[in-house]
Amino acid sequence: MSTAPRRVVVTREEGLDGPLTLALAQRGLEAVQCSVVHEVPAPEPELLEHAARTLEQRDWLVVASQRAVSALMLARAGRPLPGGLRTAAVGEKTAAALVAAGAGSPLTAPSAGAVPLVAALREADLWSGKQVLLPRALEGGREIADALRRWGARVEEVVAYCTVARPAGEIVEAWRAAQPDAVVVASPSAARALVSALGAESLRRLTRVAAMGTTTAMQLVALGVPAMVPARSDFDAVAELLLGSSIQEASS
Repeated sequence: MSTAPRRVVVTREEGLDGPLTLALAQRGLEAVQCSVVHEVPAPEPELLEHAARTLEQRDWLVVASQRAVSALMLARAGRPLPGGLRTAAVGEKTAAALVAAGAGSPLTAPSAGAVPLVAALREADLWSGKQVLLPRALEGGREIADALRRWGARVEEVVAYCTVARPAGEIVEAWRAAQPDAVVVASPSAARALVSALGAESLRRLTRVAAMGTTTAMQLVALGVPAMVPARSDFDAVAELLLGSSIQEASS
């Protein structure tokens, strides 16, 4: 894996101005959209609705995606976020969604991703005993929640949405049209959907397979696909990884 790729498949759902697409473009890589999973409602909507109704009892709301904000606000039936609630977001677009929902000035990190946000949160409050709501995807990462708990916060994680694989035929068609040199796999569910539709050998033939986090990398390895993980779980780091710097390869 020594040759830098040119065309990189982006498996997460984002537009041409998405954070991963922009990070790749800034480094001279061409992002090709090929989302392999799509969103469905939370499997236990009553839990999300209860969390949404009781936001006034929280000190913080921490969100990792625009989808989580949308699902939470839908469960609040249009009521804006409480005025005194402090908020944090993994990126600028997620922060903008919080502002549109009534948040004041959401905390963000200098770069997108869970790890940079954890660093920003560490100095943002005295966390012992603080009540934090963290709506997430069913298979969302746990870095933020784990860090907050280590600091003494009382964290409630609630599933705001989950993802299911797109039909295999659609994935195959999009993949063939993309003609990729590399791929960024955004989640364990995306890893399973890709391998199920394409077979592990199709991914192994690529210049590089990068995973957005260790959990996703280990899922790929379990499916027979060697995967690389960036030093940090953010979009700039994974774009740098595809160019060959700071490579850490997951192995079985």
